[in-house]
Amino acid sequence: MQIVSNPLFIEDLAGNSNEIKRGSIGQRRIRVKNLGERIAEIDIWIAATDNKSESLLSWCTFSEQNPLKIDAKSFKEVTLNFQLPLSATPELYNYEILVEAATQYPGKICRRPLQLRVLPSDQDAEWGNEPGFTIIQPITNSANPLSLQAQEQLEVKIKVENRSKRVDRFYLSCPEFTKEWYSVRYPEIGLDIPGLIKETDGLELNPGSSGEINLILHPPQYTPAGNYFPTIRLISSNKEDLVLLDVVYLKILPDDRLDIQMHPLSRKVPTETGEFEIELTNRGNIQREFNIRAKDEDGFFNYFLQPKMVQISPGEKQIVVLKVKPQKWWRRHWRGKGLPLTFAVELENIAVGEDSFIPALPKNLPQGNLLWQSQPWWKLWLLILLCLGTIGLLAFAIWWNLLRQKTPPPLPQVMKFETTANKYQEAKDNAIRLNWQIMHFQQVEKVTVISLEKNVEIDRKNYLFKDGIPQKLQPSKNNTIGICESKKSEINSSLADKKGKQEVSDEKSKFNLYSTLFPSKKNVTYQTLVLNCKDIITNAITAGNYTFKIEVYPKQNSEQFSSQQTTDTIQVIPKKPLPLPKITDFSPTKPIYQEVSIVKSTKKVTPIVTSLVPIRLNWNIVNPNQIKELKMVGLGADGSITSQLQSYLIINNQLPDKLKRFCTITSTNLKCRNFPTDVNQAGNYTFKMTTVYQNEQAETEITKTTDIIKILPKSATSVNIISFKINGEEVNQKPKHTFAISKMRSEADITVSWQVADGEDIKVEILPAPGVVSSKGSLAKYPLSKPPSSETITLKVTNKAGEQTTQSVLIETVEPSQTQSSSGNNSGKTTSGSNSSTTGSAIHSNSAEELTPVEFPPIGY
Repeated sequence: MQIVSNPLFIEDLAGNSNEIKRGSIGQRRIRVKNLGERIAEIDIWIAATDNKSESLLSWCTFSEQNPLKIDAKSFKEVTLNFQLPLSATPELYNYEILVEAATQYPGKICRRPLQLRVLPSDQDAEWGNEPGFTIIQPITNSANPLSLQAQEQLEVKIKVENRSKRVDRFYLSCPEFTKEWYSVRYPEIGLDIPGLIKETDGLELNPGSSGEINLILHPPQYTPAGNYFPTIRLISSNKEDLVLLDVVYLKILPDDRLDIQMHPLSRKVPTETGEFEIELTNRGNIQREFNIRAKDEDGFFNYFLQPKMVQISPGEKQIVVLKVKPQKWWRRHWRGKGLPLTFAVELENIAVGEDSFIPALPKNLPQGNLLWQSQPWWKLWLLILLCLGTIGLLAFAIWWNLLRQKTPPPLPQVMKFETTANKYQEAKDNAIRLNWQIMHFQQVEKVTVISLEKNVEIDRKNYLFKDGIPQKLQPSKNNTIGICESKKSEINSSLADKKGKQEVSDEKSKFNLYSTLFPSKKNVTYQTLVLNCKDIITNAITAGNYTFKIEVYPKQNSEQFSSQQTTDTIQVIPKKPLPLPKITDFSPTKPIYQEVSIVKSTKKVTPIVTSLVPIRLNWNIVNPNQIKELKMVGLGADGSITSQLQSYLIINNQLPDKLKRFCTITSTNLKCRNFPTDVNQAGNYTFKMTTVYQNEQAETEITKTTDIIKILPKSATSVNIISFKINGEEVNQKPKHTFAISKMRSEADITVSWQVADGEDIKVEILPAPGVVSSKGSLAKYPLSKPPSSETITLKVTNKAGEQTTQSVLIETVEPSQTQSSSGNNSGKTTSGSNSSTTGSAIHSNSAEELTPVEFPPIGY
């Protein structure tokens, strides 16, 4: 009985080669076996066994995707594809193949050490003949670029060596720059006529000789400042496909020249319009950005500039309009020639970072002159008449106040002071509001509202009524803090007198006036103003118990209140937390979609058009009141984005226009049905929805993803290989061929032919080369590698639905000396048997039961 310590095993199949040329593709076929008693999901990977072999990991890909699902007592073949770059170093690389089934066989890892030798490519021998190309003056690098002003010239000397065995001509260019940036000067050659020379358009060098080319860089005037890394390109006439490159590191220095002029330089106000034009011209090579302003020393005028902030690119010109308007009208002269003023224009750079270049501002800025003309003569006489009238009114007012009987005005009294409710619910916009009524409003100077919590003052608000009702308490559309209104009301003197005796004991009663005017009347009715204020907002929002007190201050004595009242205790109940949003449903209208055919009839033809129906989605979100944004993105089966991220903002439970056709929103649900997406190609997809909502701390997101949604193609042509032959023999009859190649000949050719069932959605490939081919054809000279080698040729057919079928054949090459026996008389004959040896031109195959004769290609030796 055999005991298996590790149920996983790696078998290296015969015919694999350990040598690959750099710049080519090689393959290694292995067989992964599951010797256990259950199905296993096996991960396969490779690992480098030393530091120099680490680069091997990036060259290798597997023909099968991880994990490999292998039945019990079964196996699966895997091909390791090594794609070697031209930069790979020719040497021996050590690595190992590892397999593991962590779920089914934990702790069991199978390893198989292997090696790969990288050989030089066929092009390595040609590289020694490439021309030499170096910059000899000046030497620059990325850390120390060469500084250069715009319009200055820089001469770069370049040395070229012709290392080939032929006369060659070289040309130089800078593909990243225009002709305005540079010019190339090649060496001059002498003519047969004495004293004459001629400029050439290239550098002609004999084999093994060298020369110099001068590259003159002269950047244009307004070239932006900064770092430039132009590429210098050398082209050979003998090898036009050979391009040699080098880099020159330049730094264009900043130029901050700025011209400023103003037209005109003087104006007469108000006879002329106070308008000027300031012309700004950027003569440098940097973007200028600054603020502009104007002012005079005494501040007699206001200065308005349009625009205030100026941005000018190199070489551009901009006009700023300056308008002046007098502000201290009383300083204008009443007579004479007027008031001359001078104002200055100022510039200020907009703040930049500490490491940025700060451009200088012009030192000589223009100054403007203003002549503020004197007032016209008629305004002087009007002012004299106004003064005389004012003096007369003052005299009359003094006479009236001295002669008329003075009586004390009535003091304002609080008639009512209460809250709009006895209890409030804690909320952001649900503060306690107050109502009050005050009699004799015309005598009110100030009203103070005091908030108390546990008999401790926590807030105080003052409302000034000296000039009437404040603007913020008057009725308007934008008023949110409450409104106050005054109206006339009739008061009985006996009732008012009784209140006056109760509330005003230390001052002369405001009602003595009526007993003086009407001594014979006990009850007199008179009119007064009453102030009614409603819904006056307070700062009491948070949960707690509050008490409010109102104090009214009269105009006669604004330091002592004339009346006050206090409310009962008002309770603000703590608010309940709002329920959080939740995505209860996010799914497609159906799990599988199918392409359909739509027939569009015309007079000439009746074509059939295949239409892809896009995926439609349904979703439902409960408690949507706090939602601010919905995000949706579509993903492919490999995790790539197939439908770009879409964002929908929801403000105050108002849906955007794109959702209104498909969605309805209430206080409890956001329901959307048949929402179309832009995904309509065949494949497997998922969609991810993210809901952004605002809680008490910060914005929070919740996500939900749909199940896999499939879009099936309308129909797919069946994949069927009719024929696949090597030198006229069917591959399914003979899956392996061995060819002997003479030492005198490096390679041989074979004929590959094929035919598959045709269809408009069929893809046919010959692997590893030439790739995609037609459904029927042949390759008359398919090259074979030098012996000994092993190569697999595969015919692969794929339809639109992704269904595949393949046929493969193994081609081996050997040297004829390996197949010849010591007996020359039996040459050309073959024998086979389980125990007998092979003679003549024949070799053994990898199978112990089959002996395959050598087939020579149809070419002579």
